[in-house]
Amino acid sequence: MRFFGLCEVRVATIRRAHAVHPISALQSEYSLWERNPEPEIIPLLRELGIGLVSFCPLGRGFLTSEVKRAEEYPEDDFRRIDPRYQRREL
Repeated sequence: MRFFGLCEVRVATIRRAHAVHPISALQSEYSLWERNPEPEIIPLLRELGIGLVSFCPLGRGFLTSEVKRAEEYPEDDFRRIDPRYQRREL
């Protein structure tokens, strides 16, 4: 196998997998809205020379003004239960 990638895994999993076979890229949600990879994942990727392939870089519609209310998505769409799409009282 020439190239190998992972998707949405933790630091320990990246290290274990990379010890077995060099990891080429990690796919993870990353945008101006979703910054979770920054404290641990991105520094580790730099350390090991692994690329990052971000998905939803436009914040699942929030950064493009294309977002809908949770109840407007189909029943089987995860956004119906995602806390980021739930109405909040100000």
